[in-house]
Amino acid sequence: MKRKLLIAAVAAAIVFTVVPPAAQAQSGPIGLGIALGAAFPAGSTPAIPSTDWRGSFNWGFYVNIPLIYTFHLTPSAELYKFAERNATDMAIAFKFIVPLSRFDLYAGAVPGLTAVGDVTAAHVGVLAGTSFRLVSNLDVFVQGKYKWVFQGEQNIRVLHVNAGLLFNF
Repeated sequence: MKRKLLIAAVAAAIVFTVVPPAAQAQSGPIGLGIALGAAFPAGSTPAIPSTDWRGSFNWGFYVNIPLIYTFHLTPSAELYKFAERNATDMAIAFKFIVPLSRFDLYAGAVPGLTAVGDVTAAHVGVLAGTSFRLVSNLDVFVQGKYKWVFQGEQNIRVLHVNAGLLFNF
């Protein structure tokens, strides 16, 4: 009986000292960022005039909230022109990160709302991009986003191409 207890105690000691504990996913720092770029809307509805892929200046700001190292939530606000009318997007991106040695690749989905004049419509989109670490708390990124704005029975497509800075704290 004592021999069995001794063997069980030695086996338990080996298991607890040799087997590493489960890995903890590190989420990283929260970041604040600004982006500049171009927006290319196309399509028309009765409430929103036709644009036919004419580009406009696009800028916005966002918050990067890492839940785990490879999954981030990114609420954002973007402003641009839509056929000479101001447009504002409020969205939340669900980004899936692929960390590489010198930079990160990411892709994700972007649901939200688009306001053009007095019209507010839902939108959904996809995004892809890459980010590079400049210094310990500053990243630079480049991304593309394609979204569909649903207004009535029709939809409008918008392509966003941005570059920006992310301050991590």
